[in-house]
Amino acid sequence: MSDRIMFGPDYTFLGVPRCDLGDPGTLPAGGAVVLGAPFDSGVSYRSGARFGPGAIRAACYLPHDGARPHLALRVDPLTDLPVCDAGDVTMPPGEIHRALAALRGAVTTVLGAGAIPVVLGGDHTTAMADVQALAEHYGSGRISVIHFDAHADTGDVEFGSLYGHGQPFRRLIESGALAGERFVQVGLRGYWPEPQTLAWMARQGIRSFEMAEIGARGLDDVLAEALEVAGRDSDGVFLSVDIDVVDPGTAPGTGTPEPGGLTSRQLLDAVRRIGRDSNLVGMEIVEVAPSYDHSDVTALLANRVVVETLSGVARRRVDAANGTRWDETVPVLSGRSGMGSGKTSGMTQSAAGKPSGKLRVLLVGAGGVGSAIAVTAARRDYLDAMVVADYNLGRAQHCVDRVADGRFVAAQVDATDIDAVAGLLKRYECDVLLNATDPRFVMPLFTAALDCGVHYLDMAMSLSQPHPTDPYHVPGVKLGDEQFAMADAWEKSGRLALVGMGVEPGLSDVFARYAADHLFSRIDEIGVRDGGNLEVEGYSFAPTFSIWTTIEECLNPPVIFEKGRGHFTTAPFSEPEVFDFPEGIGEVECVNVEHEEVLLIPRWIDVGRVTFKYGLGREFIEMLKMQHTLGIDKVEKVQVGDVAVSPRDVIAALLPDPATLGDKMHGKTCAGTWVRGLGTDSEPREVYLYHVVDNDWSMREYGSQAVVWQTAVCPVIALELIANGTWSGAGVLGPEAFPAQPFLGLLAEHGSPWGIREESPRPAV
Repeated sequence: MSDRIMFGPDYTFLGVPRCDLGDPGTLPAGGAVVLGAPFDSGVSYRSGARFGPGAIRAACYLPHDGARPHLALRVDPLTDLPVCDAGDVTMPPGEIHRALAALRGAVTTVLGAGAIPVVLGGDHTTAMADVQALAEHYGSGRISVIHFDAHADTGDVEFGSLYGHGQPFRRLIESGALAGERFVQVGLRGYWPEPQTLAWMARQGIRSFEMAEIGARGLDDVLAEALEVAGRDSDGVFLSVDIDVVDPGTAPGTGTPEPGGLTSRQLLDAVRRIGRDSNLVGMEIVEVAPSYDHSDVTALLANRVVVETLSGVARRRVDAANGTRWDETVPVLSGRSGMGSGKTSGMTQSAAGKPSGKLRVLLVGAGGVGSAIAVTAARRDYLDAMVVADYNLGRAQHCVDRVADGRFVAAQVDATDIDAVAGLLKRYECDVLLNATDPRFVMPLFTAALDCGVHYLDMAMSLSQPHPTDPYHVPGVKLGDEQFAMADAWEKSGRLALVGMGVEPGLSDVFARYAADHLFSRIDEIGVRDGGNLEVEGYSFAPTFSIWTTIEECLNPPVIFEKGRGHFTTAPFSEPEVFDFPEGIGEVECVNVEHEEVLLIPRWIDVGRVTFKYGLGREFIEMLKMQHTLGIDKVEKVQVGDVAVSPRDVIAALLPDPATLGDKMHGKTCAGTWVRGLGTDSEPREVYLYHVVDNDWSMREYGSQAVVWQTAVCPVIALELIANGTWSGAGVLGPEAFPAQPFLGLLAEHGSPWGIREESPRPAV
């Protein structure tokens, strides 16, 4: 059993980091160190203050996250100073000398590290150790003490002993550690000490303010005199607060309550002012006895005494650095409207109200992939909030209702309206925009994110346009060209636009990065190969992914990359091959289609050739060819009677929504990257890195069909890596720009591991 955790659970003050007195390197020079002093063997009336440190540490209704931004002073003392907690000092009950020696040693260690000791008592006997340590550090009599208390604590002999909570300041003055003329008392009242002790106090030059004088003059005037006295020829001020200075109607949890004291408001204003207007070198808050408390009000007040005092210290330092003095009476919202809009990092804005490592996400698109993103992200802790926005508010609300998580909220937005999207980003103070719409909406969303200074992720890039005269040989406007044209603006903004971060593109690019970094010394060819054996019950034909996007990919001229030649195009469905997919899927005919990987991979990976081939199956290919022949794949609207319609939109409307087919779908889908070259041993090597999702599993585990969930999990992982700082950067970047291993590790955490299959090396095409 540890002596250090005898009197309560072992947790830190409001969740600040722990430090170790045995390792001075952990103590923050210039900061503050909390020390628990669980000792009450010096009490003269009711015991129980040994449980005070634990109660003071715990007393708060806010998260114990190590941060407390101050509304009026606009500083966060716990992070700005900073503050850490060294735990309780071992102070044996009933052994005053051993206990005080231990505390004196702890305070001495903190002072030696250049930090401010913050002592949580314990009874007021502990002041002897605290001030003695300060006297040894600064010199006897060089430190002033401002003492808030109902009682003078200058008694002589009590119960036949020189030591106790009613005598510490007499002993300190007698020893020379504290000079009487540098000792100021505020809040005295009642019927003790007796006249002889008061006479002794007068002879020492002590300045004591009784409540009658405070009432007549006002606390502000009294504090001005107290600070003036304490600041005369002094090397610093020690603040000693006995919680019984406050009226017991407000602070009942103490051993020697005396009616008629200060209010909580008066005490908090006073200690904050002392922190601001003096050279504070240490403080203590004592005599909190939780067993007499009601609803923790006394412990909470003591907690706030510490926070308010340290807030004053933090504000004093900021003002000194700026050469100004902040007016804490400024309206609380004045000047704040622009805060959070020019963030240096979306991941660490504790001042905006969320802990470091958390993200607030605007998800645009509540269709199949968007809904799967929400369901998957809800299981991760990095998400501070997610705004699910869609043109159809009902669909967005259905997604939020399905998740049933308090971090999610629905909103309506037109993805083509940049101002409306920007309004959502600003209203909800989002850090990142996640685009789960089809590629038509990439550029307005991409632009809105840049305009608002937030990060951006998508799973498909800006649309291509075939070459006007030679579409099957020469690329026109390529996928992503519009986005990469804005790369300089993104880099200057300091924000990250992570493009192509779905499964394909996305996971396929991560596989390429992994192969380049860990499996190959030279890569001759990379071929992304996608296939599956999914079937949908009750439908002669039903797509497993967005038919709009599928038509766009398959009927545009496919792009191929070759080193020395660059990018070129072919006719749709070129270079057919039969690829054997793993985990029982088997052989599927694959053909070239237009895809982002061919544009992304060569930007970051040295490779001889890159292709993307999709396992469509002969029936699907023939159906797409017929649509193209008839012109019903077109996006441009045609007039049908009195109505103008897009033929492709008609096809999409006639076919079932892929997101709704999960319970009728069976089989597996595979996304993967085939790589050929020389291994790390310089011998020929060929591998297929892949990810297979079984539809029955994804429906059972996430309620999403396999193709949709496989796409959705990838941006969820990427956001987590951005939130925790593993992936960071500025500009328009693809997945290949980042280390692959952290991503693949998180993929396994989602219950869906990836694999590698060694292939027999084959000659180049």
